[in-house]
Amino acid sequence: MTTLYLIRHSIRFSNSDILEFKTTQPPLIQSEKSVLSVEGEKRAEVLASVEELQNIDVVYASNCVRTLQTAKYLLKAQNLPVTLDERLDERRFGEPNNDIYPDWFERQYLDENFKTVGGESQKDVRQRMNGALDEILKENAGKRIAVFSHGYAITFYLMQWYKLLNVDSEQKLTFEYKGKVVYDRKINAPEVFKLTLDDNNNVENIEVIDIDYDD
Repeated sequence: MTTLYLIRHSIRFSNSDILEFKTTQPPLIQSEKSVLSVEGEKRAEVLASVEELQNIDVVYASNCVRTLQTAKYLLKAQNLPVTLDERLDERRFGEPNNDIYPDWFERQYLDENFKTVGGESQKDVRQRMNGALDEILKENAGKRIAVFSHGYAITFYLMQWYKLLNVDSEQKLTFEYKGKVVYDRKINAPEVFKLTLDDNNNVENIEVIDIDYDD
């Protein structure tokens, strides 16, 4: 049996607190360099102490600063190295689309091919996530694996098993799994999904690990 934890990064520093970007770097690079907020750092530290996430064998993370910043407390506590893989990165949004598609959040979940110029669709993201995670699972059969990634990337991947019942403008997602509603909220930061796989890497179960970050 293999256990895979898909972990969304912690709360990042808000762009609204940045007075001005004086840079020629493209938005993608700016996004990759985005850091955690003070509260995000605190939550990442809490995450590392969660009983469910002890005795991890291997850790992977996307090529973004905020995922590595989230993972670092777990890495230190369990004396583990990490492998970075850009295929675990967040969905690339492409050209600004808020004005053209005010319902872009809902559309990206309802239409797997929706994207703007230079961006990725749900289907695009799932394909690269599948490529990365298929390799990770094959190389680490029987282990406890932690993968630090992003909200859209993780949920798009999970939609191979989760059925989307609803998505709204407040970014609340409702998913059904095995005939039951298993998720009905905005994705948390961090958020932890636990996948249990058999010897052939077929998913046997998916559950959400609820964590109280205010305790």
